[in-house]
Amino acid sequence: MSVIITYARVRSALVATQSLGKHGIKVVTADSIYPATSFFSKYSTSYFVYPSYKLRPELFINSLRHYIEKNNIEVLMPMYEETFVISEYMDRFPSSVNIPVADYETLIKANNNRYLMNFADGIGVKIPQTWTIDDITELRQVTKKIEFPAVIKLVEGVGSKGLRYVYSEDELIREYKEVVQKFNLNSFAYPLIQEYIHGMGYGLSLIFNHGEPRAICAYKNIRVFPITGGPSTARVSIRHAKMEKYAITLLKELNYHGVAEVEFLLDDRTKEPVLMEVNPRFWGSLNQAICSEVDFPYLLYTMAMEGDVQPVLTYKTGVKTRWMLGDCRALIDYFRTGKRMEILKDFLKFNGQYYDDISFGDPLPTIAEVMIPLMNFIKTGRLKFSPEEER
Repeated sequence: MSVIITYARVRSALVATQSLGKHGIKVVTADSIYPATSFFSKYSTSYFVYPSYKLRPELFINSLRHYIEKNNIEVLMPMYEETFVISEYMDRFPSSVNIPVADYETLIKANNNRYLMNFADGIGVKIPQTWTIDDITELRQVTKKIEFPAVIKLVEGVGSKGLRYVYSEDELIREYKEVVQKFNLNSFAYPLIQEYIHGMGYGLSLIFNHGEPRAICAYKNIRVFPITGGPSTARVSIRHAKMEKYAITLLKELNYHGVAEVEFLLDDRTKEPVLMEVNPRFWGSLNQAICSEVDFPYLLYTMAMEGDVQPVLTYKTGVKTRWMLGDCRALIDYFRTGKRMEILKDFLKFNGQYYDDISFGDPLPTIAEVMIPLMNFIKTGRLKFSPEEER
């Protein structure tokens, strides 16, 4: 029993490594950088460094293929955006390895917010009012139709990347043009403009087997970083029937395969869930599902090896988890919003919850998570916490 976990620097990779290792599966961690946090886990039996999937995608694929063939690896489990590259080059891998991800066309559809919003609206899933632009000269005309505040959002993005909140026509035009220029976008990738939905953020985590749901777990964000719409740093497991219906309907209609996270906001005005986006890959808060007794990495591994898995559609609610390093950074932002004592009181509740990045039974990755930014600072003069960027 053997599996490669790619993009070993991220929390989801560490959690997956620990999950699979506890089941007695040989876990090989891999990344384009050294050191990567998961390399230090006691559940990582070995590791290797591959070329950057962004800069050298074909070399990246060749490196993975060579390691798989040489070591008879049974499952390849990508963790982050390299999922798209692996899916695109799926035919390059030996038939002996199982890769439980959706086909490339489906991944692109799910990840493209312009396509996704139109698709979701067409099947009855509630979306924010959305405007698209094909020519920058249309911008002034479109702004006349919009109620403010509004949101500028990349067609394809990660977390809060490229996200802007605007409060007037002039600000929208200025910020929109700045985003287009900053990310060097052509007309096919011009950002969306969406109505601002005021409400709490939720995530629905799922496994699908060729269009059929096999696992689900939902959570509500307590804190996120950055506060404007980044990944959750503290959250709690919940049930929400309408969100579950929307998420399952959406992925069924896409004939989805593998893991995905569907994100919603619960509109304060209508109490209705509104679709924000789909992450067609593993997500940062993976630990939430595992602690709620839905072991996504092991379920996905089992499905890859056996062709299917017994559905897990119930789980524990009220389970709290947090990403401690991220939550410390989020605390500063939340202090600026007021209610400092209330926020601090909740932040200081350390018992009765689980941690993404602290494990007394596997302590070295925790030490590495703190030390790696300090090492980067010594080398570059930048205290860089985010592991998501290539470096």
